[in-house]
Amino acid sequence: MALTLYYFPASFFSQRAFLALEEKGVPYQRQIISIHSGESIEPWYMRIQPNGTVPTLKHGKIIKTDSKFIIKYLDEITPDAPKLCPDPSTPGGDRVVYLSELMQKIVIEQITYGSACHRHHTHDCKMPKMMNLKESTSMWDRIDNDIRTLAAKYPDLREHYMAKLKTHKDRELTSEQGLIDSLKACDPIMGEIEKELEQKWNGKLDNFTDSDPWLCCNHFTIADIYLATLLHRLYFAGQVKRFWGDGKRPYLAAYYARVQQRKSFQTACAKATTLRNALLPRYVHQMRRAFPRLLGYSVVAVAIGFAVYVQYSGFPSWWPNKN
Repeated sequence: MALTLYYFPASFFSQRAFLALEEKGVPYQRQIISIHSGESIEPWYMRIQPNGTVPTLKHGKIIKTDSKFIIKYLDEITPDAPKLCPDPSTPGGDRVVYLSELMQKIVIEQITYGSACHRHHTHDCKMPKMMNLKESTSMWDRIDNDIRTLAAKYPDLREHYMAKLKTHKDRELTSEQGLIDSLKACDPIMGEIEKELEQKWNGKLDNFTDSDPWLCCNHFTIADIYLATLLHRLYFAGQVKRFWGDGKRPYLAAYYARVQQRKSFQTACAKATTLRNALLPRYVHQMRRAFPRLLGYSVVAVAIGFAVYVQYSGFPSWWPNKN
């Protein structure tokens, strides 16, 4: 029974699930859902994931819709593999739970969209320039309008569409003050993780081997998935200097350098946040939606052109019946 991950490459929470799948090494399929062009609110996907969000993991009739639950489910179906979510009673297991929950408090969506829209709060932001305040506001307005249209068109999904619309109204992801508050709240969390790494690594900042521990345990866990994706998103959002650049937090800097060498991270995170993967799914989906209309226009244009040709030049010699 095949596993299918519905995801968007540049989505922070998608990267968590993607990284977990790569760590487990289980066979699975991936299907990109372009959240910025509204594919996540299309009826076929809303019937799989009523919240209209990514990631979603489908395994036969079983559907998991939150990156945390997806990761835990992967542990369930791979009982012989090292646990991404070790028992809290095992060595390091309690720290995995504590630090994972601590990182969950960071409002990463606010930092992502806020950094894109208010770049004077960033340093060397890697996000596309088109992700500015005007474009982001226009995108959310367009998606909200699409939600209202779909809610009226599909009564069986109306309740889910209206709930989705409410989550958009409840979040001011492009707010400058929201960004400032989220960055401020993130700082002590990063400080606590720095102390954890300092205690775990005891002065070691480079030349790591496979036997060296990660954040909490000797093997990669959900806490490492959370930290790896968090650091990569902060890098992408131009927040390195604020949190660990210029020697501010050397252990965080060393951790990020180390995890970038990990094959699973390169596949799930490093490649996913390239400009191509951040923007291409949006345009592919828009072209796919527009194709029937474009095809219709093309047929009409050819027909009109042929009619004009016949009007002035008569039927071509190869035409089978000129009467």
